[in-house]
Amino acid sequence: MNAPVIAGDVIAEQYRVDRVLGGGGTEMVVAASHLARGQRVAIRLLPGDCTPARAERFLREARAAMQLKGEHVARVLDVGQLGSGVPYAVTEYLDGRGLSDLLRETSQLDVPEALDCVLQACVAIAEAHAAGIVHRALEPASLLLTTTPEGATLVKVLDLGIAKELPGAREGDGGDPAQPREALGAALYMAPEQVRSSQPVDARADIYSLGAILYQLLTGQPPFEASSLADLALRVESAEPALPSALEPDIPPAVERALLGCLAKDPARRPANVAELALALAPHASATGQERAQRAARMLGATLPPRPRASLP
Repeated sequence: MNAPVIAGDVIAEQYRVDRVLGGGGTEMVVAASHLARGQRVAIRLLPGDCTPARAERFLREARAAMQLKGEHVARVLDVGQLGSGVPYAVTEYLDGRGLSDLLRETSQLDVPEALDCVLQACVAIAEAHAAGIVHRALEPASLLLTTTPEGATLVKVLDLGIAKELPGAREGDGGDPAQPREALGAALYMAPEQVRSSQPVDARADIYSLGAILYQLLTGQPPFEASSLADLALRVESAEPALPSALEPDIPPAVERALLGCLAKDPARRPANVAELALALAPHASATGQERAQRAARMLGATLPPRPRASLP
């Protein structure tokens, strides 16, 4: 796409573009600095030739995402349009690396670490769902691993409210005939109803994606492998994934049941909400992970299981 901004440009008389962080045919991301405060930010811009419908949806959803304030959300700080009409969203600038980068190094995680990552994501997604926001494009690259001042790993969910366009989502785009896993991206984790139709999906599509991410964290591979988007769509719609425990015997049966429930073809057979998923995973998580499951449940008004009573000496 033609770059809507270059280094040195000033956006909205407030943000100086410092450098380009990434870009492709569907969007551009730049690092910028607030002129008055010196604050570093990231700015996502759509291409100048995007359709009016996509631009309007981008602005509407980015404005809605500004209400999300949780620590596991990459916060949207500002929304607007360039003089050319190109829409943009200003988000907090985060140092870290994507979960996808970690998986390229380690292939898979042990059960407690995998559950910790997913439960942190559940907190962010619960906050979004409570606000009526569906991500629609969750994948390992959407989970950014940052560090708290105390040195603990903090997962931030990227692109809430401003999710990227999925591969093949543009009219007439059937995808390359042969695509590596990296090129398929978020499509590897999308729900069957997203494959079948371009109609809007609900929160249960995000639950499927969380299950697909957890599947890869525990087994070292996504639920379905394919050489093209068309082949992937066929497998997601009609095939069953290999049992996670057949690939990694250390996976607890209850975790496997929750995971496979997320991957149900019928959305009605998945966990009713993210809180239900989080609470199903909690018994096998760390104490911190269990607390995060409780937070996700409270955000969605779910009924919490009773805490075990301390035994008397």
